[in-house]
Amino acid sequence: MTGQAMEVGLSGHWGSPNQARFRQRDQVLIRLAERLIEQQGLVSFRFSELAPLAGCSAGTLYKHFASKEDLLIAIFARQVEGLVASQPHFLSCSLSHAECWIAMHLYAVMASQQANWSLGLNTLGGAPQVLEKASDFRVQELKMYLTQFYNTILRVIEGARIQGELCATDQQVQTVHTMLSYFQRGAAGTLENPLMEDAVAGLSARQLYDAFAVFINTLEWKQPLRVDSYSRIIAAVELQLSERQAERELLAVI
Repeated sequence: MTGQAMEVGLSGHWGSPNQARFRQRDQVLIRLAERLIEQQGLVSFRFSELAPLAGCSAGTLYKHFASKEDLLIAIFARQVEGLVASQPHFLSCSLSHAECWIAMHLYAVMASQQANWSLGLNTLGGAPQVLEKASDFRVQELKMYLTQFYNTILRVIEGARIQGELCATDQQVQTVHTMLSYFQRGAAGTLENPLMEDAVAGLSARQLYDAFAVFINTLEWKQPLRVDSYSRIIAAVELQLSERQAERELLAVI
């Protein structure tokens, strides 16, 4: 990790003017890298093209990202950060605890589908070779957002238990939480994968919901999933997806 990146990473905040500028430039570089990957593809993406596109020197680029792998981890972290930012939306909707649980997972899959250029990051983000070449700061940042995302979901479940909406043991909750998380990550990683299209049929939003519901329904709920649960959940998810797309379009012209 470079000295400046280390200084920002260890501070734990972006309070000073220098840190704020560093953070701002960091986000600009990540957005430009996303555009390059969208145009060139993840494998063909050339790290060396980013500096001239951003109008900065190679030295400035390396102050932010130690390697191409470091940048890829940073992009993946930004994707997960977006998932974390969406969670208050689902928590404030008039969804039951069971519906909220599914909504957060369904949104994560559909958001990956919406930005299909980023699908490979779901695999590369956890590849040992990529993690080994990335800086500790970027890896820890990614872990932080992943932990926040899944811990918020666990708090929804715990809230349901506290309020008497869910009768389940810790082990039952952990088993369903793990299976849903595996399914969500697997679905996001196989979407539109041409190698899988003959072996595994693609799932529609309704089919994804039905699969999530299988796991959810193994638990004892005071308010179980309803006949109209899918329509309630998909309305909340699609609203958040439209807001996410509008934000991406706005950032693209900045």
